[in-house]
Amino acid sequence: MDIRTQSSLLAAIVGLALGVAMLLRTQRPRVLTLYGIFAISVGGFHLARFLEGLFPFASGSMAGRVMLGIALCAGSVLPVTTLSFFLEFLNFSPRAARLARRVSLFSVLMGLAVGATPLGELLWARVMVAVWVLLALSFSVSLILARMRTSESRIDRLRLLYLAVGAAATVVFSGLDFLGRFDIAFPSMGPIVSTLYLFFLSQTLLRLRLMDLHELLGKIASQAVLAAILAVVFVVLTAWVEGNASLYLFNTLVAAFVMLILLEPLSEWVEEKVVAVFFRQRFAFLESARQLLRRTANVIDAPELAASLLDGLNDTRRLTHASIYLLAEDRPGFRLLDSRGPVPALFIDQGTARALVSRTERAQLIETVERRATELRSQPLEARKSREELRRLNDVKTAMQQMKAGITVPLMGNDRVLGFLNLWDERVPEAFASDEIALILELADRVAMVIENSKLYDKMRERDRLAALGEMAAGLAHEIRNPLGAIKGAAQFLDPKHLPREEGEFVEVIVEEVNRLNGVVSAFLDYSRPMKQNFGPTDLGEVVSRSLKLIVTDVPKNVTIKEELGSELPRVDADAEQLKQVLINLIQNAVQALGERQGEITVRTSRPERFGDFRSPELVELQVSDNGPGIPADQQLNIFVPFFTTKSKGTGLGLAICQRIVKNHGGTITVQSKVGEGSTFTIRLPALPDEQPAPETPPIEGGTPMPALPPPRVVQKEVKLSRREKKKQKAS
Repeated sequence: MDIRTQSSLLAAIVGLALGVAMLLRTQRPRVLTLYGIFAISVGGFHLARFLEGLFPFASGSMAGRVMLGIALCAGSVLPVTTLSFFLEFLNFSPRAARLARRVSLFSVLMGLAVGATPLGELLWARVMVAVWVLLALSFSVSLILARMRTSESRIDRLRLLYLAVGAAATVVFSGLDFLGRFDIAFPSMGPIVSTLYLFFLSQTLLRLRLMDLHELLGKIASQAVLAAILAVVFVVLTAWVEGNASLYLFNTLVAAFVMLILLEPLSEWVEEKVVAVFFRQRFAFLESARQLLRRTANVIDAPELAASLLDGLNDTRRLTHASIYLLAEDRPGFRLLDSRGPVPALFIDQGTARALVSRTERAQLIETVERRATELRSQPLEARKSREELRRLNDVKTAMQQMKAGITVPLMGNDRVLGFLNLWDERVPEAFASDEIALILELADRVAMVIENSKLYDKMRERDRLAALGEMAAGLAHEIRNPLGAIKGAAQFLDPKHLPREEGEFVEVIVEEVNRLNGVVSAFLDYSRPMKQNFGPTDLGEVVSRSLKLIVTDVPKNVTIKEELGSELPRVDADAEQLKQVLINLIQNAVQALGERQGEITVRTSRPERFGDFRSPELVELQVSDNGPGIPADQQLNIFVPFFTTKSKGTGLGLAICQRIVKNHGGTITVQSKVGEGSTFTIRLPALPDEQPAPETPPIEGGTPMPALPPPRVVQKEVKLSRREKKKQKAS
């Protein structure tokens, strides 16, 4: 058995295996079925060639004559299966397909006429069949080139160019292999090239991304180099002992051990060198990404990590856009943290970003989304699942276009979406290969871990700050309250009623200012000392109703309070008295912001839609809105900072205490405001797990239950305040 016969057997086994494997796939499209038939026909032809090599026609035996006829018939079938597959794969019109099949049918009849009759013994007849088959196969190459010229997509043209070059090489080497039968010195490369082309064609059908094909070619090249190196090792260790059977077996065993030892490190080294030689840009990107992973190992600040990461990726010149989005705290959605290249959308709302989070796909690729959407549009969208998937794909594409992303990776922390890492090279489609995508996923994991660590670090720093503040507050309270008590006592000893009018007013001012300063000290102590909390199942609607009953008498007549309570809200695990304190503080701030103008304050409870957290409990939302002057944008970032205030006599601790109370309840408090349109403070608290909707009249504390107020309800109260009471209100 010569090398020509052995290569035919290899091609037969691979061709039949590829064809059967493709036909065994469930729910395969028509093009995969035709490929399976095409691969089986190629494998059958090479199997016939193998049998012909075992029983050559030149021997004059009957078996040689039969095998020659089978080979001629098998070869004449190739144009039919080849043209049928390529016409379907290239999506030619049915008319062109019918014409080509008629032409290829002629080759079948010719092969049967020659192979099944004594004409097969004539050389000119065999040459005529071979030439016709080669011409029909060459016609397939022309079909690929014709489709490549009419394709509008650059990526499709490049993919078709690869297929055309491979098909042309297969036809050329098969023709040279045929000439070798006439004692012309050509190496038998036809079976090997056709086998490689069949495999590459199957990967083209299954791997729609061109970068995956590039990676496949790189792996084939690296494996070929590795095989050559190991073959050299084996030859060096065994060739010199030829003739000595025992020594040959011993050296073969030694060579096997040496190759096993070298296999893993050598394969990594060879693959790295092949990528560095043939794919320089990809090699540079992988190296830069690995260096970024090492360089950011000890970073705990999210903005610092984002700047370092985006700068490093941008320096590789492998992308034109890069951005990182983080979960916004002031409203549902994601806010741009940092970017390189053209600036994407500054904010992505939760409805738009929801489509990017998938339980099955770790990353979203724009080319995969577009390709899948095109496939669905070409099919009848009768099934509900198909319509829903197409709608989801359109939402994904919209979100990625807003973020200018070719690949977007959700940043996951504790099964919660913390943000998104987006990269894109708009110069070429399918810019990243699978090994690059795997490294991008590692970078995303690193970013998510840093974000989580940064939050933990901020909590520890806040705890230490409060501890130091508490120690300082205790000392200050003692040193300040003692002289304050003496000042207030002396001022009250001078009874204002027995003093002239102007001097009496001065004494009243002294007492009021002492009370205000004592309130500042009390607020400072309340903020710095650990809070005593009494948690329990609490109905947020009942908290709102009771809080409004307490404050309604202090609301001026120019302010209207509306109460809008959501129905069937679950309870929260909370301290009702502290939540009342937060709500009253927010309403008082809104009243002070409205001032003398006619205004409206709306207190609303609802159940917001969950997003970005697959395992967290549901949330209950409390909003306090007003149509006052609003908060300037430069002040919104500092309103929760202790001692920051815009009031002439404010302490700057009211909202800081509110934020601390809400955080201790495991919730969040955010603000949305526009100058001239008003402000909305939103509190979100986690609901109790498996909690049924709260009844309409649950008691918060001892006593007779009070009926819940029906939404919406307008509470309006006219109160006349004395001059002194107005001063106290402003001071608070």
